[in-house]
Amino acid sequence: METFNKIYLNEDHENLWVEELKKFNTEHENERLFIEKYGENHKVDFTKHLFNILEKEFNPNVTDKPSPQALTQVLISLRITLREVTETEVKMILNDIHLFFKFGNIGEDEKISIYSDEIRCESLKCIVNCIAKNKTIQAKFQNELNGPILLVKELKSNKATMSDTVKFPIYKILIHCCANPQLRGQLITQGLLDHTVQELVDRTAGNFEASAILSDLSRLLFTLTLGFGPLEGKPQEPKQEDYDRFRQLLPPIKKIFTYHCDKTHPMFGVKAAMVSALINTPKNLYDELVDAIPLQYFQSIFKAQLHLLDKPETANEFLTFLMLLTNIAENVPETRDELKKMTFPADLIKDSDEPLSVGIQPPEESANSGISSKLIPYMTSSDIGLKHFVGEYFFMVCDEDANEVCRLVGFGNAAGLLVTRGLMSLGGK
Repeated sequence: METFNKIYLNEDHENLWVEELKKFNTEHENERLFIEKYGENHKVDFTKHLFNILEKEFNPNVTDKPSPQALTQVLISLRITLREVTETEVKMILNDIHLFFKFGNIGEDEKISIYSDEIRCESLKCIVNCIAKNKTIQAKFQNELNGPILLVKELKSNKATMSDTVKFPIYKILIHCCANPQLRGQLITQGLLDHTVQELVDRTAGNFEASAILSDLSRLLFTLTLGFGPLEGKPQEPKQEDYDRFRQLLPPIKKIFTYHCDKTHPMFGVKAAMVSALINTPKNLYDELVDAIPLQYFQSIFKAQLHLLDKPETANEFLTFLMLLTNIAENVPETRDELKKMTFPADLIKDSDEPLSVGIQPPEESANSGISSKLIPYMTSSDIGLKHFVGEYFFMVCDEDANEVCRLVGFGNAAGLLVTRGLMSLGGK
């Protein structure tokens, strides 16, 4: 940073500072923190000079415009350095964020200058980093600049010609923005959900392959449909058009989940992203989901991700896989026996309705072997989400039989579930 600042202030030829930026970009591609290494003053000056170069592009009084190569390297440098922002840099961004729209060719009815896909992509990636770091920047982007709406319009009007290089950061931005329920509703009205569904249909046609953009479309589907799922309180009532969209997605979802691959294949990541979206399936459509995609495919990815429970730092990543099977068991009772057999050791599955003994501790078999041994410890976890859904999962696969849950996991572990469901008087009888 310091070297670039000196070269730039000396008004040396563009080639010199472009080469310095190339070095910086190569060396720091994966870094996130810069103040400790370079000092706040050098970092702020670095950012100021980069924005100054971008401003020259649109200053009618400047004849010596930066070259396309220079613009590309400047935007890459900004994308990297804006992973960490100071208060001074926040003010710079608020003043100049509109430049990223211009270089991204966003919001222009008639595009005077068409920038390369690389310049557009890097400019949009800068927006991703800016809005993720600061709520004031995010508010300006969303409200004053109307950024999300403009991006959706750009996607729709240029769907056939826009490259994936440009779409990729746009989807990243929209995933972030759709966490806001009010804004999400506006974007759905603008046609973003319909666009996302059609993109998933189109991209899974024929002999398709996994891609990062397919994963992000699945994540975007998740955020756009949050209102139908369990994560925002009481789910909203779907309209007929929502049911129609979901049914339109069943063939693409089936193609994704029935694509045979191991955990190292990129398609596994697409499947994992789609699991998150599926937890927002309307309740009365889970039977259609399981009819279209056999239960075994959801069981397979569930079992493949159990390793996440082995470490506290990754355990929360298992939540969506757990929630999906819980929702399936709740809404498609015919799946409960199969999921119960998958979860508990065979010796513990009773064949009659006769009451069996219930202990404070779980049976040795369920505590020490099988999937149950991975899940039971989380019934008393400090992670509220996992604790709740592990309990709900056991309750559903045990056919909503509190005594059976207590028998298989122990009354002590089931106590929280029983209290939550108002069944404390039943456990342990």
